[in-house]
Amino acid sequence: MDENRVNELIKKQIDGLATEEEINELNIWYRKAAYQEAEFPGDEESIYVEMLNHINEKTKPKTANFSSLKKWTVAATATIVFSFSLIIYVSKNRADKSNKQLLINKAAQGVSNRAMLTLADGRKISLNEAANGQLATQNGVQVVKTSNGQLVYTIASSQTTTDSIPVSQYNTIETPAGGQYILVLPDKSKVWLNAMSSIRFPVSFEHLKERRIELKGEAYFEVMHNEAIPFRVVAGRLITEDIGTAFNINAYSDDDQVKMTLVKGSAKVTAGGSDLTILPGQQASYGKTLTVNQVVVEDEIAWKDGFFRFEDETLENIMKAISRWYDVKVVFEDVQLKNDRYGAVSTRFDNISTLLDLMQQTGSADFKKNGNTIIISRKSR
Repeated sequence: MDENRVNELIKKQIDGLATEEEINELNIWYRKAAYQEAEFPGDEESIYVEMLNHINEKTKPKTANFSSLKKWTVAATATIVFSFSLIIYVSKNRADKSNKQLLINKAAQGVSNRAMLTLADGRKISLNEAANGQLATQNGVQVVKTSNGQLVYTIASSQTTTDSIPVSQYNTIETPAGGQYILVLPDKSKVWLNAMSSIRFPVSFEHLKERRIELKGEAYFEVMHNEAIPFRVVAGRLITEDIGTAFNINAYSDDDQVKMTLVKGSAKVTAGGSDLTILPGQQASYGKTLTVNQVVVEDEIAWKDGFFRFEDETLENIMKAISRWYDVKVVFEDVQLKNDRYGAVSTRFDNISTLLDLMQQTGSADFKKNGNTIIISRKSR
């Protein structure tokens, strides 16, 4: 298979458009090419990692600022082609790098397009159950579910009066635990909604002075910039205004801070009486004060492509993300384990037990599943 065909299949897989036959074709290429290109063809782990790095070089965003992770910690955007998990336990003695443990496992991916749409008239539509095609028309705005799992709002007729679409008409999309959804707004701005999240937005932006979106949970935005009608996202007490922007906002209620990570363009954030202009690669956080830090962008947005990705993150924060995806309760019997740090690049498995087994093999924590509860205790010596 020539390189153009490989790149075409990789792009289709990342965009979620590859057929089962195309995925199989790509996997056959991978298995054949891996043994030709890997530095140590007798070592399957090295073969797998080398190929992920190879694909990463062909698919990583040109504007991305990649971190200094080891060679085997590849970008999540590349690994969408193959389902796998990479978990690292970081020793409490940061200087002792030899105490890091690595485990790679190939497993089934578990991303699910599930959400509930509430229309302006109160009707509720389960998007995972609804058939593809037009779902509703609201004052000249068509709502269409596409075959690739997106909800698209389109202005179907010109609006001639300011009374055509009352500004009080709003729609809401909510995702459950383990669900996410993509929405295209009437202005062509695109929104990825993470698990256990919701956005509330006007049915149309016609005749409005601003495009104001209300967010709970987490979402990634690619905004169509329009200086005449500013695009603002309200998440808790933090307001983000785009200036030709792609950004991620994390505003879950069980976190003590609201975080906005800028991917490209620029954005203004306002909170607590302060406002700041943010540049790509920076993250604005607001708890009691508004602060700005440099972050690894890929870690913050990996979820939208169906991955957990953490670098040197606490077990407590990792388990928060896992609990949202699998709809489970997490109990720490040893609260000190919350501060243990891991690096993780992982697909979202269909079976949570697979992920817990991997976590258990690489750190100090013992994971037990009791019904809908994950109990975390310290391993016995």
